[in-house]
Amino acid sequence: MIARLPASLTPAADAAALFARLSQQECAAEGLLLHGADLSGTEYEGLRLHGVLFENCRLTGCRWERASLTDAVFRGCELSGSSWEDSFFERTEFTDCKAAGIRFGQTGWRQAAFSGCALCGAGFDYARLRSVKFSHCALDQATFSACMWKDLCFSQTALCAASFLHTPLAGLDLTGCDIDGLAVSDTNAELRGAIVTAAQAAMLAKRLGLVVRI
Repeated sequence: MIARLPASLTPAADAAALFARLSQQECAAEGLLLHGADLSGTEYEGLRLHGVLFENCRLTGCRWERASLTDAVFRGCELSGSSWEDSFFERTEFTDCKAAGIRFGQTGWRQAAFSGCALCGAGFDYARLRSVKFSHCALDQATFSACMWKDLCFSQTALCAASFLHTPLAGLDLTGCDIDGLAVSDTNAELRGAIVTAAQAAMLAKRLGLVVRI
């Protein structure tokens, strides 16, 4: 487990009202448990969350931009269509979450994990990803344009028609992923140095107009 949750968490009775107050006062929420909370459509800017567990919560279409999350865990949550632009995540985990079309543009990440999440159409454009792992996730048609990354890992993850425009993939292991229709620039420069299987290499060779004979 990456996140360091407190041994004891305080249940939050009215999370929407609490977060609205903390956002206005520029105070941090610490050591909270949110179970089954419906925060759909809420809008907070600059929210700070430390040691918070979200279980089976709904955050559909919420806008929590410029937020700061440390030691936060999302389990079985619905986050589709939400926006977290310009936010920072440290030691944060997402497990078995639905987050189609979620927007993580211009976010910063340090030690984070996504496991069993549906992230189709997610936007990570201009994100800074450090020690981030995606395991058994669906990232079809997701965008990772102009990202900076270090120690990024995709394990058993679907990346069909995902876009890595202007994001160098040198050293990135894609062998456990479905990369059919992966989108890069016309020069294919992003693919240089990427680690792929022989079958994946044959598929990518078609982008270069090559005919592979076996």
